[in-house]
Amino acid sequence: MSINCRLFISHSNFITVKTLYLIRHAKSSWAEVGMKDFDRSLDERGFKDAPKMARKLNSLGVKPDWVLSSPAKRAFTTAQYFALGLGIAIENIQKKIDIYEASTSTLLHIVRELPNDKNTILMFGHNPGFTFLANQFSKETIDNVPTCGIVKIEVSADNWKEFNEKTAKVTALLFPKNIND
Repeated sequence: MSINCRLFISHSNFITVKTLYLIRHAKSSWAEVGMKDFDRSLDERGFKDAPKMARKLNSLGVKPDWVLSSPAKRAFTTAQYFALGLGIAIENIQKKIDIYEASTSTLLHIVRELPNDKNTILMFGHNPGFTFLANQFSKETIDNVPTCGIVKIEVSADNWKEFNEKTAKVTALLFPKNIND
């Protein structure tokens, strides 16, 4: 008696999970009177929190395909700390001016235009835009993404253009005050 086995392989498309990490810049300084907001640097706490949070992402095995940052000094400095902590060359951080002072609709546009071959992206920027954007994809209200706070948004889609309330959801919040060093 022979047994005839056939394996049927479906050629349906598998949906890739894409991950966006919204990372608010670390705590910045207000020490210099008259300094432009764009040029403010990190303060002492910011210089501690940025490497601490980068270590946390590294310990979770996060391997970003791409890093975007507001070019504002405090955001780009934060991005540099994360790049160092995750083994990414600083020159691979892409500065995007549209992230600075971005509205939710601008941030959505930026995300929907991300390259589809990039599945894990870190984006460094500012409030209130990051908190508003995170709340669009969260079941619970996030009162405030604090400085150096990280919001992980997972997207069940092959294409960043499909980033919307049906495909994306907040799956983790990592805030400096909750991370032991």
